[in-house]
Amino acid sequence: MSTVQEKLTDLLVTQLGVPAAKIEPGISYKDLALDSLALIEFTMILNRELGTDLSDDLLQAETTVAETVEFIEAQGVRA
Repeated sequence: MSTVQEKLTDLLVTQLGVPAAKIEPGISYKDLALDSLALIEFTMILNRELGTDLSDDLLQAETTVAETVEFIEAQGVRA
């Protein structure tokens, strides 16, 4: 597991209350029961914690954890 994925998982658990056992790379935010408001909040958390500049519309319900990690790592962020 990459450090970005570890950080993302930690933030989902600690900031949004997602059960750690549910978080897998291929799971979508919809399957984690995160609505659009939670995704906007999560985007702001990622920007603050990882120093990214992700747009509010980047994370969609169908986006997976792995896709988010790939996008963040493609920006050169290594957490």
